[in-house]
Amino acid sequence: MNDLKALARRAIVYALPVYEMARMRSASTLRKTPQGQFADAQGGPASLRRWVNLFSHSRRLLNASDRRVVTPNNDTLYTNAWLDLSHGPLRIDTPDTGSRYYVLGLIDMYTNPFAHLGTRTSGNTAQSFWLQGPQWQGEVPAGCTPVRCPTNSVWVLGRILAHADEDLAPVHALQDAFAITTAEGVPAQRVYECNLQPQALPSDAATFVRVVNHEMAINPPPPCDAAELHAWAALGIGPGLPVPADLDLLQQALTDTLKELDTPTAADLQGGWKAAVEVQDNFNGDWLTRARVARAYIGILGSQEVLYLLAFRDSQGRVLEGHRNYQLRFPPGGLPQVGAFWSLTLYRKADYLFYDHAEQRFAIGDRTEGLAYDTDGGLTLFIGHTRPEQPSNWLPAPAEEFYLALRLYLPGEVHQLRKYEYPAIV
Repeated sequence: MNDLKALARRAIVYALPVYEMARMRSASTLRKTPQGQFADAQGGPASLRRWVNLFSHSRRLLNASDRRVVTPNNDTLYTNAWLDLSHGPLRIDTPDTGSRYYVLGLIDMYTNPFAHLGTRTSGNTAQSFWLQGPQWQGEVPAGCTPVRCPTNSVWVLGRILAHADEDLAPVHALQDAFAITTAEGVPAQRVYECNLQPQALPSDAATFVRVVNHEMAINPPPPCDAAELHAWAALGIGPGLPVPADLDLLQQALTDTLKELDTPTAADLQGGWKAAVEVQDNFNGDWLTRARVARAYIGILGSQEVLYLLAFRDSQGRVLEGHRNYQLRFPPGGLPQVGAFWSLTLYRKADYLFYDHAEQRFAIGDRTEGLAYDTDGGLTLFIGHTRPEQPSNWLPAPAEEFYLALRLYLPGEVHQLRKYEYPAIV
């Protein structure tokens, strides 16, 4: 029996990212086009029909009212699309963004950030990319950069640097210039039937198995995982398998595994910090890390594009809670070394979302106006529920448990080689 429990846990850890990707697709695809055309005009709010192969854009920086993406950032405008490559390749055209940082992260159905298009990899000039599914064979059109995708379902999660106080109209114009077309050069948008509601958390075994089995049939796992999938077939988890009648074992394993994934892990860097993930373009068999990412901060990019540092505990190993006051200090000359920008963001542990408060400050970073530097040139930040005497460097926290995310966009070599000393959370 213990062997079956271990097998069930491993299967759930493997499949959870697929479920969360399906849920994110349902949550972040459009019910109607910008021109007002519904994917299902008669189906009403319960309909699961959505538009794919069509960009949608956030027109403002996200705040506490936004609840679709966990651990969101407050630094960039998001540009989002879900692609279905099962009908053939698609072309993505990007505009000239001048000096403004941007990236289109391409994420496969198993949450691997397999490609990055933008400032770091292809520059800021206008580009054309030819995205092709894993089985497609053919000639790439002239002037297009080919991008081979591991699965037919691809999440394009773009980020364009913006500031809350700037005129966002030019950024909106850049967003509107991103386009997805077919091989024939016409808009590629089409209706797609999602297979679960976005609010359907991965807690019910019957729904979980139904969704992941369906998605793995459309997006076959890589051949290197075939032996494991063969073993899991006896449990009822695998591409195209029916939902088994007896789900008691899987339900218990699902409940236990979700609890395990939600338990804060110990810091592996100094001062309370933990390297969230250092994947380049594929998790390469580290399924537990992949599952933790899918659970708490799905949609992350590769570490060469962004480094994410998380903190759930302080420098003494205690869980971060708003009834304590904390500070962290960057010494003189010790700010993060980045090619784009850095920011420190705070989230409620209960739902992995921003904390709603009167200040409406969700992050502090190198672009925050009015920061007060120490007399020696260092920078001290204050974190807690109680407003300090000098609030310019304050990141407000809820009275309950919270966590921090330090994002480093285009991180310098000192960070990638782990030679940077991160400030202790005291």
